[in-house]
This record gives sequence, structure tokens and C-alpha cells, in this order.
Amino acid sequence: LELKQWWYQELLTTPSPLLERMTLFWHNHFTSSLHKVHWPPFLYQQNVLLRIMRWGSFRELLGAVAKNPAMIVYLDTQANHKDRPNENFARELFELFTLGEGHYTERDIKEAARAFTGWHVDHHTGAFRINPRQHDEGTKEVFGVSGHLEGDDVLNLTLEQPNVAPYIVRKLWREFISDQPDEREVDRLTAHQARQLEPNLACTGAVLSQ
Repeated sequence: LELKQWWYQELLTTPSPLLERMTLFWHNHFTSSLHKVHWPPFLYQQNVLLRIMRWGSFRELLGAVAKNPAMIVYLDTQANHKDRPNENFARELFELFTLGEGHYTERDIKEAARAFTGWHVDHHTGAFRINPRQHDEGTKEVFGVSGHLEGDDVLNLTLEQPNVAPYIVRKLWREFISDQPDEREVDRLTAHQARQLEPNLACTGAVLSQ
């Protein structure tokens, strides 16, 4: 309750409304819930992470959120073991966080889940760690790429997919401009993003403002 009250107060009284708007945008995009996480410090830590990285590299933001304790608990990565892969994070990574429906296969999800096995929260410190005893070291195939893929490999392969940029641009458009994205402008912004070394939200925001 104190954490919620603090954020409500920030939303109401902030001298930087765009900061709060973007924090809320990413909170809704990388969704998590106290009802599942049960530990307010994890949610506060995630909120601070979104504040710090709100306009930076989407690649870096995605990597940080994937290893965030609140996300690991919320999407059951903590329970993702090599003998019992849990697909929740892999499915949400593709469907909600980066690509949208129709741009991946069920096999991609299953193989990606294996790559994320062993991604856990340290019970003593609350920090991210990889448990080698629970990680599947076998060969996986995701988006047509085969090898001894790790979780970070899957994140990188996902970001190489062509639908990531238009998917994120459309979400930003709906948040800041209108419910119906202008597809010609989405294509223009997507091409602009493709010229960057990394998807950069500050760059997208600047172009959207024009």
C-alpha cells in the first residue's frame, strides 16, 4: 500500500510528467503484479529500473527486465528447470514484449524456454543468477538458428526479427498519438530504427514528436 501510494503521489505531483508516463507505459508493457510476486521491494526495484532506462536502448532494457527479480518470479522463470521447462516467460517475451502474435512458432517457444532454464533469483540476495545445475546445455533451435543457445542468445535472436521495431513503434503510437497507427509513418519510423546500431527509444520518441 505504501508503494502504491508513493507512485500515485508521483503521478499526481511530478514536475516531469513524461517520466511518469513512460514508466507507466513500460510497467504496462513488461507487466507484473504484486499478487504474483508477493514482495514489494522487487516491484519497487523494477519501477526504478523502468525509470532509469525509459528512453535508452530497447536492447538493454529488455535484457535488464528479463533478469529482473520481479519478472523472474512473475513469469515463473524461477521454476524453469532443465527437466521441467516452464514456457511462460518465453511465450510472453515473443507475444507481448517484442513480436506480437503470428511471428513465432510453438517450437520457438519450447526451445527458448529450454535456453532460459536455470535463470533464477538468489534467495539470499535477491539478485539474478544462473543455476548451472538447472540449465539445459543441449542443442536448441530458435528462429531457425541451432546451437547451444543460452538465454542471452535468445534475446539477441529475438531482437534480430524484423517485426520488433514496428511492434514497439505501434505501441508508442497508440500511447502518444492515436488508437490507429498510420502505417506509412510506422514504416518510416521502422526504417529509421533499422539504421541505428541498436533500437533506441530516445530516437523513436524524437521522430514521433516531429
